[in-house]
Amino acid sequence: MAEPAEEVAQVAAPEPEPKPDPIPFAGAKQVTVAELLAAIETELPAIAASPAVRRDYEALLADQSKLEDSEELYQDYVRIKVAFEATRDGGLWGLEWDITNQEPRSDRIWEQWLGVESEALTAMAFNGAQGQPPTTAIAECDELSALFAFITQRIGLSRASDVGLFWPGGNHTVAVWTIDARSEHPTRIVVPTTQIFLDEDASLGTHGFNPWKQRKIYDYRRQDAEAELVLPGPLAGAFVQAIRKHGGRSQAELLTLRAERLSSQ
Repeated sequence: MAEPAEEVAQVAAPEPEPKPDPIPFAGAKQVTVAELLAAIETELPAIAASPAVRRDYEALLADQSKLEDSEELYQDYVRIKVAFEATRDGGLWGLEWDITNQEPRSDRIWEQWLGVESEALTAMAFNGAQGQPPTTAIAECDELSALFAFITQRIGLSRASDVGLFWPGGNHTVAVWTIDARSEHPTRIVVPTTQIFLDEDASLGTHGFNPWKQRKIYDYRRQDAEAELVLPGPLAGAFVQAIRKHGGRSQAELLTLRAERLSSQ
């Protein structure tokens, strides 16, 4: 009688490595503002799924006792966070504060981005040890706050949220996120686009300024840059790449990255 054939153990083939996400606007020489904003929106679901972002949101809810958790509010928080971390002084898009004596609008920032030199575009790959961008534009506090509001309004912010400019003093401007502005009990959250008059740890939701000091905060709806305005493709790609790489980090981590960048200037 023949011996039974020895069974050969079946070894499962290893799972293939997931393909990396395509580089934003790879090879594009020019990208419109509308295309940039649409690309930012596509990054939001992954950022919303970040446990670190969710924890920061829950901390904000605990701090703002009048707020009630909802999916709409969380999605607005993600939009606010992404625009804030991108456009703040020393943030993900390489904006730098200085006195410019410009009007409280972001037109001049967009003009500077149109003229970014090729060497800076190469550096905008953000591949340094800490992923820190070079300076892409210089702007004053009111210009940064206007840019934050412009971006936020155009990446899907719900009708329950407004963003506008707030003057905590005669010579300083930040932004404010207002939730349920038309209700009897609106909530105002300070968005400190610079650290001026604030400590180094001040971030989204800081109590360093009282947002009720200003009676009326107008929803910022000015069209600072036309949708058809053309930006350098590598710059737009690097902006989206920075959001993809860092958008899911906690506020604490992003403050550390910001401090490292500013200390190296």
